[in-house]
Amino acid sequence: MSKTRYKNQKESNEAIAKAYIENDYTNSQNKLLLVSKANYGKRSSNVCYSAVDDKGMNFYEFNNNAEQNLMLIERYEWADFSSVTIDHSIAKSVFTFVGHGENRDITIEVKGKEVEQVIRNHSSMEVNVVKRPVWTKVLGYRSQTTWKMFMASTVYTLILLFILHPLLPAATHNFIMGLALLILFLSIIGLFVGLIKPKWVLPKFKIKTRKRVLFSYLYLIISCFFIAVAFTDGESTSTPASTQVSSSQNSVTVSSKKDGADSSKQKVEKNDSDKTAKEEKRQKAEEQAVKEEAKQKAQEQAAKEEAKRKAEEQAAKEEAKQKAEEQAAKEEAKQKAQEQAAKEEAERKAQEQAAKEEAEQKAEEQAAKEEAERKAQEQAAKEEAERKAEEQAAKQEAERKAQQQAASQQSTPSSSTSNSGNYKPFENDPSDDQQSNMSCSGQIKGNKNSKIYHVPGGAYYDRTQDNIVWFCSEADAQAAGYRESQR
Repeated sequence: MSKTRYKNQKESNEAIAKAYIENDYTNSQNKLLLVSKANYGKRSSNVCYSAVDDKGMNFYEFNNNAEQNLMLIERYEWADFSSVTIDHSIAKSVFTFVGHGENRDITIEVKGKEVEQVIRNHSSMEVNVVKRPVWTKVLGYRSQTTWKMFMASTVYTLILLFILHPLLPAATHNFIMGLALLILFLSIIGLFVGLIKPKWVLPKFKIKTRKRVLFSYLYLIISCFFIAVAFTDGESTSTPASTQVSSSQNSVTVSSKKDGADSSKQKVEKNDSDKTAKEEKRQKAEEQAVKEEAKQKAQEQAAKEEAKRKAEEQAAKEEAKQKAEEQAAKEEAKQKAQEQAAKEEAERKAQEQAAKEEAEQKAEEQAAKEEAERKAQEQAAKEEAERKAEEQAAKQEAERKAQQQAASQQSTPSSSTSNSGNYKPFENDPSDDQQSNMSCSGQIKGNKNSKIYHVPGGAYYDRTQDNIVWFCSEADAQAAGYRESQR
């Protein structure tokens, strides 16, 4: 868009910027939501405008002397930031965007809360709004700088004094002036005392310094001085007004009398009808003066009522604004409470899930433990059954040998010789468990009845004393059809 077009149409800079931005978004896939004047800080000294859409924010620099009035200088995407801190004041809002890279500080004028609502509705950023008392959002108190607050307090006091002066009845002017002079005198004393001992004159302040004493009491002195002067002037200005009206009446009366006297001297020969006409003229002049006085009083009364009406409208506006801010604060507190409740609910569910998983894990461990104990018991029962079977077999073998010994007094042990690689067993004397008549150093002891062999160190190696068959190795025993003892 050319500069010539806007000069011919005599449009404002804001209208030019809005028209350009809307045209720029014509072919864009993003939906333009609002346009606002913005402050881009040190990045640009010219006036900037922000175009807020559903996916981010464009910044345009305005230059009225350039061929193209508006130029896009940067774009921010909502997805590039994880959180934003918003500090609202009356005339502007400061947005601090926090992302993976460098933070961004952007000031949006007037439409800060609308931009906040867009961010909440169209992004997943965490929105943090700075909590400030209402009075800290007023111009002059935002920065919390002492001299700025002093200047703002003084100006606001003078404005309030200008509004209240015509509203207060004249009967209270002397009292207010006297009270102001008293406070002025006490403030001067307090100033001198506070410069020596600040804590004596600042009982309600946390920071008790001479600087605080100076600004606080200097504000009281200046305010009381202006109040005293204002109500003194109000008293003095009301008196001259009435005096002026009375003097105008007197001047009219005197002039009418002079005219009457001159006319009587010059026209002595005129009859009584002329005197009656003069008297009527004088009365008309007096009536005119009374009308002018009444008109002046009506104008003063109308001015007072107008000032009162404006003050009431201003108070109503401030009250409505305060209620709106309180409502916004309540809604924000309600929203945070809901978010906190949702967060706590999610944490509770996560804890319940973790407890459930832990209980399932413990149940599985308990089942595994019981299964292991059951298998151990079965293994022990199996070994115990094997041991009893071996003992029973040994007992039966002993009974059989006793019967054989009773039938025959002598038995010839059969011996067999084997090479180191032969697995044929050899038998000893049943009454002797020692190795004898062996061609190898046999250490494997087998039970001929149970077909179980035992190795040195086994639980039943020494217990097996009858019906013994010796082997040179476990391989020989296994080849002969014997199996190894479980214990």
